[in-house]
Amino acid sequence: MTLNTAIRGLQIQETTLSGGHLIDSTVPESKLDINNSTTDGYVLSWNDSASKMEWMSIGISHVNETPSGLVNGSNTTFTLANTPQSGTEMVHLNGLLQEEGAGNDYTISSTTITFITAPVTDDIILVTYLQNDGFAAGSFLSNVVEDTTPQLGGDLDLNGSDVIYKPVADASDGFSGLHSSLTVDANATGITAALYIASDGNLEEADASASGTMPCFGLAMEAGTGTKNVFQQGYVRHDAWDWTVGGIIYASETPGDLTQTAPSTSAAQVQIVGVATNADRMFFNPNFALAEVA
Repeated sequence: MTLNTAIRGLQIQETTLSGGHLIDSTVPESKLDINNSTTDGYVLSWNDSASKMEWMSIGISHVNETPSGLVNGSNTTFTLANTPQSGTEMVHLNGLLQEEGAGNDYTISSTTITFITAPVTDDIILVTYLQNDGFAAGSFLSNVVEDTTPQLGGDLDLNGSDVIYKPVADASDGFSGLHSSLTVDANATGITAALYIASDGNLEEADASASGTMPCFGLAMEAGTGTKNVFQQGYVRHDAWDWTVGGIIYASETPGDLTQTAPSTSAAQVQIVGVATNADRMFFNPNFALAEVA
């Protein structure tokens, strides 16, 4: 069988074929183009900055470690020999698994475990965890929340599940829903400004007094102009608002503003953009069917 050696050159020398597989028996590591030296128990992982593979620890397991600290009925603080990867520790007190978190059985910070109630004399504390090293040190996500700029490699299949908007924002000028990064050319109102799409495709402040500055397409999630996040649907909180709860919200005849009073000036454009869910919150869902005041 002829092998094409043009790609890897000498790196496939000293290999043999057996049962259709390449068998490596004598290839030195230097010919494998590895970024670092091998260590027993490590696995190969791609190092993007070096553009090479490298040996990396998958993390060291510690099973039934007894943390240091006095077990005397008054001491609540105990120390591990190493820092666990977040969420991997299992703390057992007299064989019972303890629950982590404020108000539960214990809290943990770095190597320090703090019990809510001090273990009494002769209590047995055993901790199993994965040391914060190698892959365990963050080469992968332990949960999706850790990735603040996630990207998909293809379409998102919800598999029968739903996208859930958060109806109550944590702070003023909070948004929960759909938004896009777009070019804003004019925004004197600031965050939550009502914006329309101008003839050049960029966004400016919506003004319900004329058809040429309507309809409202979205709300500014950021102040100023340039490339900005523009909100298109979902829940918004803005503490300066003082809505009548349950009332309809319209695009205003004041550029960039919203109102609960329908425009009434001749030739004004009436557009419903949402409904008030609280005095300082609304569900934004603009209706692009407009009515013109006679």
